[in-house]
Amino acid sequence: MSTLTFNGQEYRVQDDENVLDTLLRNKISIPHGCRAGACQACILIAKPDQIPDDCQHGLSNQRIQQGYFLSCRCEPEQDMALQLPDLSGEKHLATIAEKMQLNPKILRLRLHCRLRWRAGQYITLWLNDNTARCYSIASVASLDDFIELHIRIYPSGAVSPQLLNTEIGDELLIQGPYGECVYDNKQSQHSLLLIAAGTGLAPLLGVARDALNHNHQSTIHLLFTVRQASDYYMLDALQKLQADHSQFSYSLASADGPLNETWQQQLQENFTALRGSRVYICGGNDFVGQAKKQCFMQGATGRDIICEEFINFNAAS
Repeated sequence: MSTLTFNGQEYRVQDDENVLDTLLRNKISIPHGCRAGACQACILIAKPDQIPDDCQHGLSNQRIQQGYFLSCRCEPEQDMALQLPDLSGEKHLATIAEKMQLNPKILRLRLHCRLRWRAGQYITLWLNDNTARCYSIASVASLDDFIELHIRIYPSGAVSPQLLNTEIGDELLIQGPYGECVYDNKQSQHSLLLIAAGTGLAPLLGVARDALNHNHQSTIHLLFTVRQASDYYMLDALQKLQADHSQFSYSLASADGPLNETWQQQLQENFTALRGSRVYICGGNDFVGQAKKQCFMQGATGRDIICEEFINFNAAS
């Protein structure tokens, strides 16, 4: 059983606990969010030789060399001496420029911030010193002067109800951007299949607009699936893209839709040969896993599938 040393105190790690679990169990206030390694809010520092290999995924080489690690992914293999890093210089002040309810469950925020980003990446938004959530970027830096976020509202959530109560002009702290779910203009000759579930539309709408802005030569199809038809949003934007760009098309799938056609059926019937295509999949963990498997079965190779799995932060809270 390993021992953690933090701020001069020692804490025993229990079976099946990670570093973050141990500290929170002992009432230590540690910044955290998703508990799945995505938001990078729970970063701590230890000696590099004390850190297991699998808890630094997604960190830069510089951070890895400096002993940064994700405490929510770290199950200690030996005693560890921990420090809390100063990440204040990596947080950016953003101002709410526009706020709109896109449907009863989705809030759109547009933020002004001096930050370099690419459509499809995600940022970590800090509610306070210890609570953060990740949101994907739907806007395109070369077309838009704002960072657009599509936020699913969870009535019992720690962050989204607070964002619902914000006002234009309010300031927020954001960190990032992170992620590789972005358009590569070397893909111009390849067909793109974008598969979005729920707010997975945000990064993939950004990827589609970015591709079209780069004069993508081949076809782009966006398959947008939701649990029920009332969950659709931004359909006017999809319709406009289809009207303005001959190479872009989209389709919808929901269990209670007029044709009762699932996304699985659409893939099986309309995309039987995906070899040579580039596939982007964004949504919840289970959805991404299922869609990735089906695309493999229909010819897509591993290197041609780009996934962004969304964490259920409400469950993590």
